[in-house]
Order: sequence, then C-alpha cells, then structure tokens
Amino acid sequence: MSIIQTILNFFVQFISNPTILIALIALIGLLIRKAPAADCLKGTIKTIVGFTLISSGAGIVQTSIGPLNTMMQGALNMTGTLPVNESCFAVASAQFGAALSGIMVLAFVINIVVARFSKFRFVYLTGHEVMWVSTCCAIAMNGLGFPMWQTILCGGLLTGTYMACAPAMIYKTVCKCTGSKDLAIGHSGMVYYWIAVVVAKLVGNKNSDAEEIKMNKNLNVLRDLTISLSLAMTIVYLAVCALTMVTTPDLAAETLGDTNFIIFSITYGVQFAVSIYVIQAGVRMVVAELVPAFKGIADKFIPNAVPALDIPIIYPYQPNSVLIGFLSATVGAIGAFFLQVALAGTAFELPLILPTLFTSFFYGATTGCLGNKEGGLRGAVISSVITGFCIAIFPAMLIQFGRVLVDGTTFGGADASVFGMFISQFGGTVGSAIFTVVCVVLFLLPMVYSALTKGKPGMTERNEK
Repeated sequence: MSIIQTILNFFVQFISNPTILIALIALIGLLIRKAPAADCLKGTIKTIVGFTLISSGAGIVQTSIGPLNTMMQGALNMTGTLPVNESCFAVASAQFGAALSGIMVLAFVINIVVARFSKFRFVYLTGHEVMWVSTCCAIAMNGLGFPMWQTILCGGLLTGTYMACAPAMIYKTVCKCTGSKDLAIGHSGMVYYWIAVVVAKLVGNKNSDAEEIKMNKNLNVLRDLTISLSLAMTIVYLAVCALTMVTTPDLAAETLGDTNFIIFSITYGVQFAVSIYVIQAGVRMVVAELVPAFKGIADKFIPNAVPALDIPIIYPYQPNSVLIGFLSATVGAIGAFFLQVALAGTAFELPLILPTLFTSFFYGATTGCLGNKEGGLRGAVISSVITGFCIAIFPAMLIQFGRVLVDGTTFGGADASVFGMFISQFGGTVGSAIFTVVCVVLFLLPMVYSALTKGKPGMTERNEK
C-alpha cells in the first residue's frame, strides 16, 4: 500500500468515525474557550460516552428488529433487493476504495469552505452518512468512465457542497423540534424529510399535537415512551410470529428456536424499547457537552456555525411521534412493496425493493417528529406513510436510473439516490468536461447567493446581542 493511500485511509477512518471526530471537536472547542483541564477532560469523555450510547442504541435497534424483519420477508415469500447502506459500502469499498477515500477527504474540506464563506453555516459531522453519498458518487462516475482525478474532484465538490447546504432543507423544522438553533440534522435521508415537511404543512393540523394526545386516565401510563414502545413492539412481534407460524412454519421454527413465541415477542419487544432509552440517554449527554464546546469553535472560525448530527438527536424531543412515525412508515413501505409487485411486467415496473423495518424505524421516526411539528398528529401519520412509500421507490430508481447495484444491494437513502441518478443521467448526457464545470458552479452557488443577500440575516444567526 502506498504512503498516499495509507494517509487517505487514515483520514477516511477518522472522518467516518463520528465518535472520535466529534470528541476532538468538543475538545478543540473547550480549549478555545480556555476551559480548565478537568472540564476539557470531562467534556471530551462524556461526548465519547454519549455518542457511544447513541451508536450502541442504534445497534440494539437493528438486533431487536432483525428477527422481525426476517419473518416478515419470509412470510411475504418474495425475492428482491435489500437497500442496506453498510453492505453496499463494504462491497464497493474493495473496488472503489481510492476514489471514495479521495471524495470524502475533499468533501470535508469543501464543507468547511462553504460554511465559512456562505450563509450555509452547517458543519456535517455524521461521517458514516458521508460515506454512503461518496461511495454512490464513486460508483456512478466509474460507470460513466470518468478518470480518477475527475471522479474525486467532482465527487468531492458535490458531496462537500451537499454537506454544507442539505441541513438547511429542514433546519427550521428541526429548530421547532429542539427549541433552539444549536443543532441541525446531517443524514442521507434529507430528501425524504423535506418531502415529509412539505406534505405535513399541506395536509396536517397543527392544533392536534401528537405529543399531547389525550388519553383515558387508566391509559396515562402509555405516555411513558418506554412502556408504550414495549407494548407496541410486543404486539407487532406477536402478530408477525403468528403469521409466520401459519405461512412458513419452518422459518418460524428456525427463528424462534426452542423459545415460545409469546416469550420471544416480549423479549424482543422490550429490547426495542431499551434501545430507544439508550439512544435518548446518549443524546442528552452529547447535547449537554457538545453544544457549548462547538460554540467555541464557531465563535472563533465560523461565526454562527451549527453542527449537523445524526437523526436520533431529535428523538427525545418528540417521543410519541417516534412511535407514530415508525408504525406509519412501515405501513407505507409494505404498501409500496405490494404496488411494485402489482406493477411487475408493466411499463412502470421497477426493481423490487424488500421492506425492512430497520429503515422504516429510522426514516419513519424522524419523519414523525418533523411531520408532527409542521402538521400535528395528522401530519406525522400521513408524511410518515409517504416516507415509507419513498424508502421503497427511491432505491428502486437508483438501481434503474442510477445504475448503482453492488452484489445484490444498493443504498437506502434518498440523497444517495438523487446523486446516483443525477450523475448517471446528466453526466452521461453532457460528458465529463461539462459535468465538471457544473460541479464547480454548484460549489460556487452558495457563496454567490450569500454575497447577493448580504444584507439579510443568515438562517443560523442567533439573537444573542
């Protein structure tokens, strides 16, 4: 391995590890603010612990939903593509490792440049989400035959500009969720969330807040998210176990083993609730330590900068909406699956995407939070159903029009899908030279826009003076 490749690999691992990256940023911020050594140590360690809790909680979600997902797919008795970001990246990195490494490093630099010299003052700290977009860019441009330098340049410009600007798409709604301007969302499902916000505003009713659902006094216990999630997921597990035992008894026996399906359902239902509890604890810890520390960096280098973090950061602010969004998105994903099956063999046929509860939870829960803030309970439900529908359609379009399919899997995020389709369709039409010019123009646009609107306040400015 060459020295350059070794250095690139180091930077990629550093940037793609949100725990280390954000802990370092917290430490730098505290040092800039001249905090005592003990406070620097405490803030750095608590930031690491907080993000580790969030990552661990996400892992428990995947573990708790895994058997449910397996039984659902077996009961449906269909074969198709699973949009799994991690799997797609793992396979693609072996073939496109140099290109995606270069794209990620350049993208991080471009993000800082755009944030410093434009009104889009978002610093994208969700490194693994950048990996998905960067990899998609590398695959799509390689498919067009772009040389390595052009792939890295165009991919870095596109991804870095996206990192600085995409959080702005839903920033106002995120601020409504958190009650401050100190946090933004950095995630590869931004297009899903933007669509959800628009839909919630159009069809929702703000007077009916999902977080203020009135219940019978005997049901007030369900207002505790841990209890309501435990009960809801246990019921879902019981239903899916029963369906699988009837339709595919061999799969049910393999999944359940020697465990009674009732005990199995209770165990995994409660495990799911535990995962959300762990995520909430991590979010509270990170917010308490990172926001003050990040302010030190922002004041020094990028005034009014806002960290863009992973989606679980807003879950503690809208606990009811998390559950509502997840269940609604699951309905939408299953509906989209059967629609795709019905359209097979017609002019509207798309690659079949199998519904996964893992993506339904994270995309749906986030949509539920945002939809509720813009359209109340109705907005949360309808926008989340549409999100569930989209998480099946966008990956199918990425395969069909973006030509991104690696070892039977593809990316699940809408943003990767948009990038893949844009590169394959537009880049394939205009050629590499014109495409490179367009990428440079897109990079310059935020700065030009900011210069033309210099007299207007930026979206991240605080009223602190």
